[in-house]
Amino acid sequence: MRKTGLQQLSILVWLVILLVNCTSDRLRPQLEGKDSIQLRWIKAYDGENRDQVILGLQWSLSFLGAQLPDDSWPKAVQFLDEEYFVLDLGKVGFSPASLSKWQKILDRLKASDEYQVKGAIDLSRFLVLSLHSSWHYYELTQAPNDLLTYLEQQSFSASDSFPILNSSIASAPRLIRFHTQGNLADRFFIADEGEDILGLDRPVDHFEVLDFMSNGQLRFMLYDEAGGLAPAAPLATTRAGKPSKCLWCHEANVQPLFQPTPDQAGFLTSEHFQGVVDSTNRLLDAYRSTLPTALDHTKKQAHTQSELLYIAFMEPSLQRVAREWGLSREATQEILKDFPTHQFDEFPFLGDLYYRNWIDSLAPYRSERPPDSVREPGWEPNFFR
Repeated sequence: MRKTGLQQLSILVWLVILLVNCTSDRLRPQLEGKDSIQLRWIKAYDGENRDQVILGLQWSLSFLGAQLPDDSWPKAVQFLDEEYFVLDLGKVGFSPASLSKWQKILDRLKASDEYQVKGAIDLSRFLVLSLHSSWHYYELTQAPNDLLTYLEQQSFSASDSFPILNSSIASAPRLIRFHTQGNLADRFFIADEGEDILGLDRPVDHFEVLDFMSNGQLRFMLYDEAGGLAPAAPLATTRAGKPSKCLWCHEANVQPLFQPTPDQAGFLTSEHFQGVVDSTNRLLDAYRSTLPTALDHTKKQAHTQSELLYIAFMEPSLQRVAREWGLSREATQEILKDFPTHQFDEFPFLGDLYYRNWIDSLAPYRSERPPDSVREPGWEPNFFR
């Protein structure tokens, strides 16, 4: 389709949807406080229900450091109808420092054309522009801007190390340095990656850091070869991707070794390292069991609901796009007839899917642009610049 044709189609879609949604005044934001925002749940697939969506939202906020206290969570979400609800971030257990960072994101989203036209922000866009946008994730989880500052903040230095030569993610060797004594808050792991990481000079092309937040969730930080925060790990040596890909792979635990790796003289053995990982995970489970939170950490696969919220947004189905635009499936299909579809291998039940950038280019309102990818390197928004 030629560019002029696409522009004309976008204008046509805009006019049609404005007519369909002429009653949007009743959906103007309401019940909002300083830390609140009105969101819109757009059902993405058959079988998706409110309970699943709330569970996905809880996991997503928890990954950003929210404590989700049992006594205040019921007051944090107020549904206005089947689609619209108000989320009060001041009631989900974020620290004052994190809430001050949230204000930048909330202000930007509330000023968007989408918010003015629809009276809310798509819930999944809200999550993609917070949890799954690297620079925003770092701000909300209070990641230090450089590795040196991070190390200066630790109570202890890394005291042990273990080389991984057969990584399922990195093409270059990884040297895992860590401190795993004392309380969970004192523990951290740092992966130095580089082609000659075990040599005398040990040149490093990037660093991957894992530690633990006070709500029992893992925090991930990526630093470049100079020690500065990076939005993603370099593709030349690893498939680690963005912090949100770390979340997807680690599944809320410190990962064990997936492949046999030979022991190296002068370093811990693989058996010792595996024991460290196992003991840390046991400590993590025990700590989580003491938390007065609305999140049930014993349901190990519940975080999948968080993943479905971003996957079904970044790669939406015809059903989701039709609901997003307020059109019939038939009308939406006619508009998208020249665009190819694909399937998501991990969740084939999502059906035939499109790509988010296509959908946003045709939408009858302008939205804040999401990152190119949730998991892989690409263009990243940064509301803090």
